[in-house]
Amino acid sequence: MKRLLLLLCALLLAAPLSRAHAAAQIPVIVASSVDTSDQNYTNIFYNKFVELAQKYSDNAFNFQFFPSMQLGDEQETVRGLQLGTIHITNVATNNYAPFAPSCGWVNMPYLFDSLEEFRALVDAMWDQNNEWAVKEGGGRLLCILDVGYRQLTTNARHPVRKLADARGIKIRTPQNALMVSTFKALGLEPTAVSFAETFNALQQGVVDGQEGCFNNVVTLKFYEAQKYASQINYSVHSCNFVASERWLQSLPEQAREALVRAGREAMLYERSKVAEILAADDKLMREHGMELLGVVEDLPEWVRLGRTAWPKCYDVIGDGDAAKGKAIIDLVLAKKAELAKK
Repeated sequence: MKRLLLLLCALLLAAPLSRAHAAAQIPVIVASSVDTSDQNYTNIFYNKFVELAQKYSDNAFNFQFFPSMQLGDEQETVRGLQLGTIHITNVATNNYAPFAPSCGWVNMPYLFDSLEEFRALVDAMWDQNNEWAVKEGGGRLLCILDVGYRQLTTNARHPVRKLADARGIKIRTPQNALMVSTFKALGLEPTAVSFAETFNALQQGVVDGQEGCFNNVVTLKFYEAQKYASQINYSVHSCNFVASERWLQSLPEQAREALVRAGREAMLYERSKVAEILAADDKLMREHGMELLGVVEDLPEWVRLGRTAWPKCYDVIGDGDAAKGKAIIDLVLAKKAELAKK
């Protein structure tokens, strides 16, 4: 009994101290477009990021996580970032690109020959890319995550084994001009739908299929409205955790550096898990009744036609200035050539 009373007294005394400690911490409002599934690659990053940020800052932060688009869809959360109502947002690269067009090079169709090459280019372009991200969009990239290529899924009426099979079906794409241009170049029928409305669009038959990573198919339950999965390997599926630059610069130096360091290290940690994630995604899609058709039979034709969209992509990346956009891609291609020599 005496021990119980001592424990209760200790808890009562500790409560005000715990509240005082929490009040002294830096509040961090984090928005995410996905739920808290352990299978989702962005959550694998985020959990490690929080752990490292607290470690390097001596537990300076009070992270407040809002999943499942509670604070709006991805583009709405970028606006919140710019307004200062959100501190960090989890946003696909293609949904940050409208705010920072120069960063759109990451979504170029049929530019990256492998996931390893993509990562090497991301690392080589890191400082330049963040300069664009901050100057144009007001946000600093804490990471650029990847989870394989963006692929194609379709409903039970439309198995896609070759390009001709995809003709005439409505395919959901993000509200991103670069991606819409790519699918038009392929001779397909892209329908731009916000990420928040994608599941409903698939379920209600507004679109017949969608492009994106297989990880979303599993964690967002797209398999409930999709039957076939085809590998078209047209662009690496990437996502950023973006921090408000104004807010970041207002923080004490140790806290700011802790977030930046944690972002890079947690990104490397997530990369080490991707092969495992992709294997699990394939298994889960099959378990939910989907048929995996593998790489399309005529992939070289997809590549050839997809690259005909590059001139229009220059215009998007250059924010209306095609010469500027081409200069950005030329810089990336030069980096790619340099890396190939090493």
